[in-house]
Amino acid sequence: MDYRRPTFMSFSLEIFCKALVTTALILLVFIVDPLGIRNSAEDHYEDHILRLWSPFFSQTVSDEIVVVLIDDQYIDATKTYPVSYRNLARLLKTISRFEPDSMFYDILQHHEHSDNLNRWLQTLDNQKFPIFMASNTTYDTEQRLNDPESLRHKIANVAQLAAVSWSGEGRYYPLSVPWNDKTMNTVAAAMYQDWCTRDKQCDTTSIGNMDDAVIVQWSNKHANKQESFFPLGFDCGEHTNQLQQLKELLVVSLTQGIQDQNDVDATLRKRCPPFLTIAASKLSAPGSAGSRELKQAIQGKMVLVGYHVTGGVDLVVSPVHGTLPGVYFHAMALDNLVTLNGEYWRSPADTGLFNLSIADMVEISVQTIVLFLVIWFRFNFLEQQENQHFDEQQKLWGAFVPMLIIIAVIGISVAVSHFVLNVGAPNWYGLILIIFIDLPIFFFFIFEAFRPKLQTYKERVCLFAKNTKHKLRKTQ
Repeated sequence: MDYRRPTFMSFSLEIFCKALVTTALILLVFIVDPLGIRNSAEDHYEDHILRLWSPFFSQTVSDEIVVVLIDDQYIDATKTYPVSYRNLARLLKTISRFEPDSMFYDILQHHEHSDNLNRWLQTLDNQKFPIFMASNTTYDTEQRLNDPESLRHKIANVAQLAAVSWSGEGRYYPLSVPWNDKTMNTVAAAMYQDWCTRDKQCDTTSIGNMDDAVIVQWSNKHANKQESFFPLGFDCGEHTNQLQQLKELLVVSLTQGIQDQNDVDATLRKRCPPFLTIAASKLSAPGSAGSRELKQAIQGKMVLVGYHVTGGVDLVVSPVHGTLPGVYFHAMALDNLVTLNGEYWRSPADTGLFNLSIADMVEISVQTIVLFLVIWFRFNFLEQQENQHFDEQQKLWGAFVPMLIIIAVIGISVAVSHFVLNVGAPNWYGLILIIFIDLPIFFFFIFEAFRPKLQTYKERVCLFAKNTKHKLRKTQ
C-alpha cells in the first residue's frame, strides 16, 4: 500500500473529466425532462409546500373579501339558468343596499339569453362603486367591443372588463394578459388596484412592478359564522395553534402510505371555504334587504359573485381545499395581493432558453456546482483511499470543505431567490433538499475519520468497566 501523503484535492485531469461528464449527463436529464417527470414532481411538491404554509398565510379569514355563490337553491327558486337579467338586476340591487366597495361577476355573458337586458345594464350603470365583469380576451376582440349591437360592447360601457381566462401560465395566476395589442388586467389585479385607491397603506408604486404571475398561497382559515350565510351541513371545527396545525400536516404528509385514507383526507383537505361565503338564496330570501347581519358582512368589502351549481365546469383545484368554484381562485389571488401588499410569491417568466425561468437557471447553476463537488469528492477521495492512506486531518478537511462550499452556495442562492428575484418558496425549496440529498456522503467520510477515536474511547470505557468490576469483586 502506498503511504505517501496525498495532496488535498490534488488536481487530476482524469478525475476532472469524470466529474465533468457525469455532471453534464445528469443536468442534461434535468433540462430535457423526459416524460415530464421533473415538472410533475415540482407540481406535486409545490402543493405540499402550499399546504404546509397555509396555517401561516394569515391569522384570520380575510376581512376585505366576500364571496357570493349562485347556488342550486337559488336556481330552483328562480327557475332560470343561466340566471335571467331580471334576477341578476334584483341580486345586484340587494347587494348594493349593503354598500360594498366593489364587485366582480364571474359570469361570461357573450349572448343575450333572456328578457330585460336593458334593466340589467341600467342597474349596472347606476351603481356608485366599480363593477368588474368577466372577460375572455380572445372573444372580446376590438371589432366586437366597437360594435354597438354586440352585447360585449353594451356591457363594457357600463362596467369594467377583467380577464378570467389565459394560457401559458399553467397553475399560476397572471396579473395581466395580452389583449388587442395591449394588455388587460386580470380580476385580482384590477380589484387590487381599485382597493389601493382607498387604502392608505397600499404601496401604489409597486403596482407597476407586478408583472410576474402569482403563486397563489391558500389560507386554511374559515369564517366563524359561515354556517349562517351558506349552510354547509357539517361543522368547520375550531382554529388550532399554527404550529399544531403544521405538526399534524407534517405527520400525515410523511406517513400517507400507512395512514387511513379518510384520516389523510380529513387532515390535508379543508372542507370549509377560505372566505366568508354567502348564498344567493340567502340574499333573495324575504326580508334580506333589511338584514343587519348581511350588511355587516358586505359593507366596505370587495364582493366576488360566481356560480356553484351541480355539474358546473368553472372549478379550481386548491392544494388545501380540493375542488372549489372557480371564483375562489380570483378571490384568493386578490387576497394574496392585499395581504402581502405586493410581496407575493412570484413565478418568473421563461427566459426563452429551453423553457427555463430565471429561478430554474439559478437552481441548475447550484446543482451544477453541488453535483460537481460531490462527484469530484467521490472520485478524488473514496476511490483513492483503496490505494492511498489519508490521515484523520485530511479526511476531515476533505469532507468539511465541500460541505461548507455547498451550504454557502445554497444559502446565497436562496437569499438571492427570495430577496432579489422575489420568487416564492416553491421556486427554491429544491435547493434546500439538495443539502439533505448530497451531504450524507460527506457525513459518512467524517464518521470514518472519527471511527479510530471512537474505537479508542470504546476500548477505554470497556477497560474502565472491567477494572471497576474487578475492584468491586476484590472488595467483597
